[in-house]
Amino acid sequence: MSNFPYTRKNRLADVLALMQVLAMYKETCRTQDGLVAEFQGHPSSAGSWIDIAREHPEFFRVRKGKGTEVSLIARYANENHAPLESEYTAKLMQTAIKLHDSQLNLSRSWTFWMPVIGAFVGTLAAQVLTKK
Repeated sequence: MSNFPYTRKNRLADVLALMQVLAMYKETCRTQDGLVAEFQGHPSSAGSWIDIAREHPEFFRVRKGKGTEVSLIARYANENHAPLESEYTAKLMQTAIKLHDSQLNLSRSWTFWMPVIGAFVGTLAAQVLTKK
């Protein structure tokens, strides 16, 4: 499951929420305490907002300074690190949704084999039982 962090319950919602706050906030970085205050709570899919950011390096950067801070990597593409335009933020969110869907499909790929295995085991059991 750790290879597919988006498959965790409520993970996509947490990533999208963190993305929005970090994209629109005037400062580029936020601490865990600042994020808890902003969201008025902790994420649903991890122990902390820092954990969410660490598990999604495709969007977030975690660094130690005066404390552990989280930032949105895309903010550093702007020369002045200004808040992102809403259209750009929407594209990042669409990318997160696509990654979620992709990981969900990959995590469920084993379900294709269940009928095949069931048929094989059923045939084997039928042969064993008819030989008695």
